[in-house]
Amino acid sequence: MTWTYTNNPGGSNKDALRLAVGDTNQEDQRLSDEEVNHFLSLYPESLNLAAADAAEAIAARYSSMVVSSVGDLDNSPHLKAEYYLKLARQLRSREVVAVVEEAEESIVAAPGCSSDALHRGAIFKRESGL
Repeated sequence: MTWTYTNNPGGSNKDALRLAVGDTNQEDQRLSDEEVNHFLSLYPESLNLAAADAAEAIAARYSSMVVSSVGDLDNSPHLKAEYYLKLARQLRSREVVAVVEEAEESIVAAPGCSSDALHRGAIFKRESGL
């Protein structure tokens, strides 16, 4: 297994996914390059969905770890698992928002209608009687 991060999220999908899930510290590696590439191959058109799956995989690892505490220090992997599950939900919701915005942009007015006509106010107003 290999692990690389080149600090180039704008030019590397692997780095962008690692940045999205917080896996940028070589001393605290969470996903191998092979795992990152796997998630990217599942969703080649959506970094958010690939990162969401990766976050869920990290959560699964933390949820299987044993909770230990020494004095006041508490190693709570279940809290990390909850964090990564929340992150996965946020990443998936970003994807939904992007899809909805794309759909709204693709709505075409009927022939003969201008976009201004679709967004104007009411034609008739109610008035109180005499």
